[in-house]
Amino acid sequence: MNRLVGVCLLFLLAAVRPSFAQVPDSAELVHQWNRCVIEVIMEDGFGPPIAARIHAYANLAGYQAAYHGFPGYRSLVGTLQGFTKCPEPEQGKVYDWRVSMVAAYQIACQKLLYRITISDSLAKVHFAALAAVVPKDVFDRSKQYGIDVGKAIQAYAKGDGYARTQGMPEWEWPKCDSCWEPTPPNFAKPLSPYCGMVRTIAIKSATQFPVPPRINFSKERGSEFYKAAKETYDVVRTLTPEQREIANFWNDNPVVTSYRGHFIYNTRQISPGGHWMNVAMQVMRDKRSSMIKALEVYSMLGFGLFDAFTSCWAEKYRSPLIRPVTYINRYIDNAWEPLLQTPPFPEHASGHSTITAAAAEILTFQFGDVAYTDSTEVPFGFTVRSFKNFRQAAAEASISRLYGGIHYRRGCEAGAVQGAEIGKYIVATVKFR
Repeated sequence: MNRLVGVCLLFLLAAVRPSFAQVPDSAELVHQWNRCVIEVIMEDGFGPPIAARIHAYANLAGYQAAYHGFPGYRSLVGTLQGFTKCPEPEQGKVYDWRVSMVAAYQIACQKLLYRITISDSLAKVHFAALAAVVPKDVFDRSKQYGIDVGKAIQAYAKGDGYARTQGMPEWEWPKCDSCWEPTPPNFAKPLSPYCGMVRTIAIKSATQFPVPPRINFSKERGSEFYKAAKETYDVVRTLTPEQREIANFWNDNPVVTSYRGHFIYNTRQISPGGHWMNVAMQVMRDKRSSMIKALEVYSMLGFGLFDAFTSCWAEKYRSPLIRPVTYINRYIDNAWEPLLQTPPFPEHASGHSTITAAAAEILTFQFGDVAYTDSTEVPFGFTVRSFKNFRQAAAEASISRLYGGIHYRRGCEAGAVQGAEIGKYIVATVKFR
């Protein structure tokens, strides 16, 4: 918690600098909200699909509260699944869209996050800075409009069925030779087993883009499935330093359990979706993107992450396939361990591969085929990595799961195919302008 408070306080201090309040079109407001959400997600320990849902709805709230101030931009009512209404500002009245946006973020986050004191504190400081330069009547009107939008997004999010999935009984995994079962070292229960049932936000359904099929299971030596498992086994045993670095850089396991004798402790890391939101932040700061551009990018990327995870999870739990560590320990080498800790959900397909491919398509649409440097993992003890473009980064993130020993190659490739299709569909159909 101390790290989270420290990071967010840095944002709050930045927010009250005199120059900050004078910027009429401040993307920094948007960046600070997104980074604070990333930090709270880490501290709250949300699983990857749930974290992506938070990014999507929080940024939808910010966008809907501010787009009126920017000619050419339009509401997403009628574009997103089930999004049929959202408040409109009063005609002929003056608004400060920064104030509206901050209020919408604050209200939306109150229902999406657990530690709302952090987001409330960020809103308080932003409001103080803005109140110093915005006439009181405009400020009050703008804040109330943002509150109304935030409440509308709360209601929209509530209708996606997520809350219902949280009250469902524990998922009982089927028992068979090919079936997933809890994996070492902590043999955790399956994570978010019903998240594939949640309403999608941009694509029509979680099954709109089918996952390419897995390899037919077999425990026979020489079979295609045995060879796939043997490849994972051999890759981990012969990792180069570069491959090891790639696996660790893209690990993004929200909660890693470590064992030291009888002592057990958990380490928080950025979520897979949070990693890509942070990439977008770095690129936009380098390009000095405007406030409305930031809202568009974060929203579209959030939609892609949410729908990609929902689609991937629907397949994972529809056909829960055995993880490499279980198969290898059972049929190849009972002492083998993967480089990375296997996350607690079925194999096919790779969630990393799915969401990174979707993110790459969306960011390529937004910024083009640009090179960038990713410093997301520096706070966790890793170096920066540079990429020629977003698709190269997504391909590296995908293969990192093979290097880490937690996926078969087919799972990585299948996820990348599905994710790319989702990303392309979103950029073709979700029009902000």
